[in-house]
Amino acid sequence: MDTLAVFDKKNYDPSLPRCIRNTARAIIYAGGKIALHYCAKDDVYIFLGGGVEDGETHAGALIREVREEAGLVVKPSTIKPFGMAAEIRKDSHAEAIYEKRFFYYTCEVEEATVRPALTEDEQAGGYGLAFVSVDGAIAANERNPRGRQFDIEAETYVLRLLRDKGVPQAIS
Repeated sequence: MDTLAVFDKKNYDPSLPRCIRNTARAIIYAGGKIALHYCAKDDVYIFLGGGVEDGETHAGALIREVREEAGLVVKPSTIKPFGMAAEIRKDSHAEAIYEKRFFYYTCEVEEATVRPALTEDEQAGGYGLAFVSVDGAIAANERNPRGRQFDIEAETYVLRLLRDKGVPQAIS
């Protein structure tokens, strides 16, 4: 998968151990809008998706996370790689380097939905599915770029790519 961008804060000692977290993110368009997770607490938008668990494929994580977070059912045959972005910084919880890799995939979803299963943290943050314009999501994220201290830089970068390059061919 092509690397889209790497955001390295360089706020760490390079000799520290590195903790890598891989995530799978969904790029889903419907009715001219993009499906995103809205975080009311921080007034930011992030792509649906989440961590890839041990023994899980990226596609498996994408399908599971989109279902849990939004109640949307991904059509597996439509999953196509879009690109990868990464954020690297000092871990806020341990003496380590935290590297989060965002693997973005375009995909389509079924019309039928299921009940979301948000985590307690997601519920507390006021997370919910939102279909918004790409420009609207970018504007919200730019108003509050430190809303989540991480994720926002990579997520907003990919939103700008989508705005500037249009809808990826894989899902048009």
